Amino acid sequence: MKKASKSVYLSLVIPVFNEEEVLPVLMGELYSVCSPFGKNYEIIFVDDGSADRTPDILAELASKDSRIKVLRFSRNFGHQAAFSAGMDTARGELVMTMDGDLQHPPRLIPEFIKHAENGSDIVIGERLFNRQNSFVREMTGRTFYRFMSAVTNLEFKNVSDFAMYKRSVINVLKRLPEKERFLRGMVQWIGFNKKYIPYIVEARKHGQPKYTAKKLLGLIMSGLTSFSAFPLRLAFWVGMMVFAISIGFAAYVFIDHYLNPNPLIAGWATLVILVLGLGSVQLMVMGVVGEYLYKMFNEIKGRPLYIVAETKNIDKNKIEQSQYGIHNI
Repeated sequence: MKKASKSVYLSLVIPVFNEEEVLPVLMGELYSVCSPFGKNYEIIFVDDGSADRTPDILAELASKDSRIKVLRFSRNFGHQAAFSAGMDTARGELVMTMDGDLQHPPRLIPEFIKHAENGSDIVIGERLFNRQNSFVREMTGRTFYRFMSAVTNLEFKNVSDFAMYKRSVINVLKRLPEKERFLRGMVQWIGFNKKYIPYIVEARKHGQPKYTAKKLLGLIMSGLTSFSAFPLRLAFWVGMMVFAISIGFAAYVFIDHYLNPNPLIAGWATLVILVLGLGSVQLMVMGVVGEYLYKMFNEIKGRPLYIVAETKNIDKNKIEQSQYGIHNI
């Protein structure tokens, strides 16, 4: 069994969920990239409640190399929770977050390190194109980030969680107490010196995509409501617009009744249209408010973002407890 030194230069944080097919290939690429460093590194896998052979494969890898650390969640807590747990555990001076499906190419890790050593506090992979996505999904993602930039006064590029952080940045992220964590937004909010590295996301060669349309929509809503009050303000202005339209329509009906020799026929159609229109606006406003109330409710409850059920090659007593996760059970 290979032993890891106490001092760690690079920590790789990789969430996995039912990735039994890709793990052997991923480890081969990570070893080929990290071995020439000449510096100590660790690879932290966060098993987000896998139901296939992923836990067994990770346990076998960890038994052969103490540089491989494993956190296994008590259930599926989600992508952002897995990244947060791995960052909480990482001991490296540089911490790299990346997906475990090889769509974040390990071959770019040396380039990330080069820019970090040259003074960048955060190095982020900027997607030029994602060959995994359909045209509609790709355009949806790009539109979302442009929209986020416009309504939050923060700079959002077409990025994912393929990024490298210096230890000083990790320490700041760990001190942010919220449990509804949207890392891509938090990274923009905290500032620091950033460098973007363009890359193309290749189509997945092993396994099936885990980010469904439902999960993607949830991430979009989480990001938007975490960093902007725009939906609430939009609801207000939509309400004002519908109110103005109703006033104008009422004036038109009044004038038409007295001045038009063939006025509009009074009937149920007009009433039904108005009721449906106003009712739909009210429901949309309630939905927006409900989204914010849900986020507040989750924060007030104080439940953890994640629960770690099992670890491999990790001394839990040396983990600095965060305000949003449970490591020692």
